[in-house]
Amino acid sequence: MYKQIIIARKDLHMSAGKLAAQVSHASMAFLTCAIKENHKEVLDCGCANAWQRSRFLKPWDDDDGLEPAQYRRMDLQKWTTEARERGENQIYFEPVNPDDPYGELRLCEKKFHIESTVSFDADMYEQWINGAFTKVILQARNKNKLKKAIILANDIGLVEGKDFFLIRDNCMTELAPEDKDGRTLTCIGFRPLPDDIINQVGSKYHLWEDKL
Repeated sequence: MYKQIIIARKDLHMSAGKLAAQVSHASMAFLTCAIKENHKEVLDCGCANAWQRSRFLKPWDDDDGLEPAQYRRMDLQKWTTEARERGENQIYFEPVNPDDPYGELRLCEKKFHIESTVSFDADMYEQWINGAFTKVILQARNKNKLKKAIILANDIGLVEGKDFFLIRDNCMTELAPEDKDGRTLTCIGFRPLPDDIINQVGSKYHLWEDKL
C-alpha cells in the first residue's frame, strides 16, 4: 500500500489553521514541484512578429539584413511599423469581439496559460491517487527532531526535492523567523511511497496529537 506522511513540529504551537496550511503545503509539494519542472508557456492570443516573421514574407535586405514585414491589414501594418521604431521584435493582439476573430483587433499584453505534463508510477497512481489517498500526520518535538527525518530519509536513498520536501513558512502571520531568510521550518512532506519504504522514517515518530 502507498501512503503519504507529513511530519510537523510541535514546539511551534501553531494554531489549527496555521497547522492545516503548512501540512497542506507539505502534502502538495511533490505535485507542485513536478508541475513546475515540466511546464511550458502557451500563448493565448494571436501574435505578429514585427521582425522575424518578415523573413517569411520578403527576402533579406542587403542594407539592414532584414526586410520590414508587410501586412494587408492596416492595423497590423501600423503596429508592426511602430514596434520596429521602438526597437521591439514582436507585438501581441486580440480580437475586440472574441466571436469575430477576423474583425476589429486591439493590442494587448502577452497572454499565456501554463501547460504541464506530470507522470506517475503506475502503482502509486492506482494505490494512492486512485485508491485510499492515505495521508498520515506525524509530530516532531522540535526542529532538531524534525531534521532527523532528513537523515533517516537519506539513509534509505530518498532525495530532497524529489522524495521529500522541507516546508518553510514566510512568517507573515503568527510564526517568528528562525533563519537568515526570515523563514521558519515547519514540517517535512514526503511523496506517496510504499509502506515498506516510508515506514522506515515514519515509525520513528508518533501520530500528531492535540491534548486538551
